[in-house]
Amino acid sequence: MSRRRRKSVRRRKKTSSGRIYVAVIMLFIIGVMSVQIYRLHEKDKALKKKEKYLQTELDKANEKSEELKEYEEYVGSDEYIEDEASQKLGLTHDNWIIFKQK
Repeated sequence: MSRRRRKSVRRRKKTSSGRIYVAVIMLFIIGVMSVQIYRLHEKDKALKKKEKYLQTELDKANEKSEELKEYEEYVGSDEYIEDEASQKLGLTHDNWIIFKQK
């Protein structure tokens, strides 16, 4: 009888220590996963911030592009040619009155 009791006590110790090992491993895995989730969350916040910054830069670049297109149209117009001729070359139309400051 005493042999049977010894074997059952050994079995209980083996199963209880096995459960402890499994629990420790599970806690370790949960800890590692928690750290990884936190890191991914921080990386996501940083990427969203960078995306917002890049979107504002894109909007500014689009506005600048529109301004340049408008300026390009203005440069090709007769009004631009007249303005440049009057400013740089001093040319005027016949019906213009020119005032000079003393």
